[in-house]
Amino acid sequence: MTMLAAYGRVRNLLAEARLVQEVLDIRVQVEHIRLHARQIADRDLLAEATVFQLETERKLGEMLRAAIAAGQIAEGRRPKGDTERVTLEEIGIAKKLSAKAQKAAGLSPAEFEALSTATREKIKSGRAIVVDPVDDSGIIHGARAIMSGRVEPDDSLDYFPTPPCATRALIEKVFAHLKIKVDASSAREPACGEGHIAEVLREYFANVSASDIFDYGYGDVADFLDEHTSQTADWFITNPPFDDKAEAFLTRMLKLARVGVAMFVRLQWLEGEGRYQRIFDPAMTPPTLVAFFSERIALCKGRWDPEGGTATAYIWLVWIKGRKPQAPFWIPPVVVDELTRPDDAERFTQHPVMRRVA
Repeated sequence: MTMLAAYGRVRNLLAEARLVQEVLDIRVQVEHIRLHARQIADRDLLAEATVFQLETERKLGEMLRAAIAAGQIAEGRRPKGDTERVTLEEIGIAKKLSAKAQKAAGLSPAEFEALSTATREKIKSGRAIVVDPVDDSGIIHGARAIMSGRVEPDDSLDYFPTPPCATRALIEKVFAHLKIKVDASSAREPACGEGHIAEVLREYFANVSASDIFDYGYGDVADFLDEHTSQTADWFITNPPFDDKAEAFLTRMLKLARVGVAMFVRLQWLEGEGRYQRIFDPAMTPPTLVAFFSERIALCKGRWDPEGGTATAYIWLVWIKGRKPQAPFWIPPVVVDELTRPDDAERFTQHPVMRRVA
C-alpha cells in the first residue's frame, strides 16, 4: 500500500470511527505516515498528515468530553467503590494527550481551521519540522532534535530502529553465554519496522519471518496482537512497541514461541511496581536472563545513525522455556567495534534496509 493510499484509508476510517479505541488506532497509523514523510522529506505529505493528526485529536477530544459529561470517565484517580467509571489510563490515553485533544475539541470551527492552515503552511514552507504540532499554549512550534533538548510528545510513535551490532550481540554474546545455537532454528520478528533486526537474524537463523502492523516495505503487514496472526517459531526476537503494548507483545510471544523470546528494551523497562507484579515476580514470568550492554548503544528516532550518540541505556531480556532465571550478564564493551560490519552503513541506513544477497 502506498503512502497516499494509506492516507486515504485512514481518513475514511476516521469518518466512520465511533469508539475511542478506533480513533487511537487511527492516530498511530497517522504517526507512521508522518514518520515516513519525514524520512523521504515529503513536505506536502507531512503537512497533510500532521493536519489530519490534528483532526484525529479533535475527534478524540470530542469523544472524551462527551464521555466525561456522561459520567463515564474519571479524569483523576477513581474513588474506591466507583465501579461506574473508567480512568484515562485504563482506556490507554495519556493525560497530556487527553488535555491536548480536549483543547482541540474546544476550538471553534474558525479557530481550528486557522490552526490547520498555519500548520500546513509552516511545514510546506520549510520553516518548521513539526514533531508535535500544538504545545500547551496552542502555538505551533518546531522540533528540537539534539539529545536531551529533543522534545517528543508522550504519545508519539516510538520507532527507534535497533543498530545491527546490538542484534549480533544477542546471538554472539548473550546466546553464546547461554550456550544456545540457532543455526538450525527459526525466528520471527513481529514488530520488524524497516527490517533492522530481522535482516541481522537472517545472518544466523535457518529461517526468519517478519511482520509489522504498518507497511514499512519490509516483511508482512499484520497486527501481531490480532488473535488471527498466530504464526509460531522457535524464537521471537524484537524491539517491541513501548509501554503497555510491549507487555502484550511479550505475553503473546511467550504463548507462540517453541523455544524462547528475546526483547531489546530500555533499561528503565525493569522498573515499576505494576510490571514487577505482572512479569518480574518469581511467581509470574521473569526472564531467564537480563543482559546489560557495558557500552551505550545509540538509537535514533526513525532511522539508524552509525555516528549517533545516546544518553539511554538498553538491555536484552531473554526468556527460555523450561529454564529458570539466572544471574545477570554484562555484554562486553566490544559490540560497536567488533560487531559492526563494513557494509552496515550502506545497508541499514536505507528505507527499508537493503537485503543481503545470499
